[in-house]
Amino acid sequence: MKPTIMAPAFDSLCTRQQALRSGLTDSCLRNMSHRRVLHGVYRSPTVPPTHHLRCSAAALRLPSRAVLTGRSAATLYGVPLARGSDPVEVIVSGCKRAHGIRSWDVRCRESEKVPWAGIHVATVERACFDMLVRHSVAYGVAYCDAVIRAGLVSIPRLAAHLEGRSDDRIVRVRRVFDLLDGRAESVPESVLRVTLVLAGMRPTPQLEVRGTSGVIARVDLGFEEAKLAVEYDGAWHGDPRRFYRDQRRLAALRARGWHVIVVTSEQLTCESRELVQRIRAKLHERSPGFA
Repeated sequence: MKPTIMAPAFDSLCTRQQALRSGLTDSCLRNMSHRRVLHGVYRSPTVPPTHHLRCSAAALRLPSRAVLTGRSAATLYGVPLARGSDPVEVIVSGCKRAHGIRSWDVRCRESEKVPWAGIHVATVERACFDMLVRHSVAYGVAYCDAVIRAGLVSIPRLAAHLEGRSDDRIVRVRRVFDLLDGRAESVPESVLRVTLVLAGMRPTPQLEVRGTSGVIARVDLGFEEAKLAVEYDGAWHGDPRRFYRDQRRLAALRARGWHVIVVTSEQLTCESRELVQRIRAKLHERSPGFA
């Protein structure tokens, strides 16, 4: 099935020239009667500042040869990897650097882009390639995992896209390709998995733990032999009902001899080295044969 691209949100935008023609002044724009999306492109204060809107604003600013790619392209395909405040990721040559736009002057084949709003959007395969090239290993893989999980592309299709390529940094992309796995339910879970794999550990994503009556729980990352579960503590814990269900699930795991390590966002982003050491030590403790 051909991926669907979101239509541009031009109705929610106006350029400086359009604002002046409608009777607004530069003073009005400066005094925040409108909000700037990108240089020379504005939105009404009632319009939410989504990344889709920022991509639409970029289409009004960029030359027709520009190609939206990476997280921006993924977001337009319905996988929201970029926030409203994140820069638009674009392939474009001979274009001055601009606030809110992250650009690369690299080759993009005609077969790797489709027309959109007067410019272009990279195909899903090319967008994934650029995410692997332009982001850290853990985040590049995690972003691609999200696209795979959404069903927009398969790992074999991505592998076929890499065949015969000689792009800059292609060696790095091929080296990390085996890290791709679309089973994680969120980007942070994928980042956590890749972090552990790069440290020499091989957890199973979305591992089902079974009891006498069937599946009792599914853990984000599991080491079955050691009965060690690693769970990412996402924002949904603010939901009391979800929190209660999760506490019952963790209690059921512990009652069956599983040890559960809960990882917070701060630990993952700021204390990853200490986190890896703690998980490795617990794995050694519970599985002495772990090397």
